[in-house]
Amino acid sequence: MPVHLIDLQKRPDLAGPADALVASVWPIFVLKDQVAGRYWHQLYSMPVAAFQTVAVETIDTVEHVVGFANAIPFAWDGLETSLPDEGWDAVLRNGMECLLKGGRANTLSALSITVRPDKRGSGLAERQIEAMKASAAAAGLNAMVAPVRPTRKAHYPLQPFEEYCSWRRPDGLPFDPWIRTHQRLGAHIVKIAPRSMVIEAPVEAWESWTGMTFPATGRYWVSGALAPIEIDLDTGRGLYVEPNLWMRYFL
Repeated sequence: MPVHLIDLQKRPDLAGPADALVASVWPIFVLKDQVAGRYWHQLYSMPVAAFQTVAVETIDTVEHVVGFANAIPFAWDGLETSLPDEGWDAVLRNGMECLLKGGRANTLSALSITVRPDKRGSGLAERQIEAMKASAAAAGLNAMVAPVRPTRKAHYPLQPFEEYCSWRRPDGLPFDPWIRTHQRLGAHIVKIAPRSMVIEAPVEAWESWTGMTFPATGRYWVSGALAPIEIDLDTGRGLYVEPNLWMRYFL
């Protein structure tokens, strides 16, 4: 069945099913980012809803959400060295503050692309990226960037993030399939965003999210994480700082 891309400005009723898809696919702790907790759902009710795209497949007149792509315009000076070390958190915060204060954005940042597992490999993710680029160009923005979360880094927990991102296949393309996808669609690697997402929560919450027990203070690797979780039993807190990879598209 054909899959259609529809933005939330036209179909706000799709926000609930899109959120449900995200919750079913992503590691739960990633959804607990503090900046996201403050700003995420404001993306759905403001003019930036036009940059939130839902992929819908209709079967026997019933709509099924099979993908969700999120992006936000923000103000950027165009210097690649100035892309923030705080990556994902920074562009969501800065983009929303720019909007709320009546500022002028000139760049689109991707925030996430979610694809239902049975639709992976179908080209849907690529369509969502191309739709983002088209929406940025249509809005008169100068560039598009993305704090990319490499999809297979969690499979290689012992490798430093920067080293992993530098791996190449024999054909010279990036080893990681998500980095490779962005590169094939025209993006180039800029730099690491070492503190792209920060999640801090009580140890009990981490145990609930991960299904693990943390018997001592220290660093732990949990499923789906790109970096270790720092557990401190003296304070009763756990801290996760996720790196991402800045990539840039020219429109």
